[in-house]
Amino acid sequence: MNPEDIFYAAKASVYLMLYLSLPIIVAATAVGLVIALFQTLVQLQEQTLSFTVKLVTAIVTFLLTGEWMSSQIVIFFNELFESIGKH
Repeated sequence: MNPEDIFYAAKASVYLMLYLSLPIIVAATAVGLVIALFQTLVQLQEQTLSFTVKLVTAIVTFLLTGEWMSSQIVIFFNELFESIGKH
């Protein structure tokens, strides 16, 4: 593999990780926003409530999208290994 292929693979892997982490980040952010709004409305200043709910949301989202994430990683590595084999 030449340096351009290595840089392309590194760039593609970073984009893949950003793409795969997006559902968890969006879900945790949305739930955090709702909980923060709720805490503001009822004037509840409990920090662990927000953290716990976001953590549970992230875990549930990971469980729901884990199969899709792993299949995307396998596809990426298969393409990467095929490109290595061509050189």
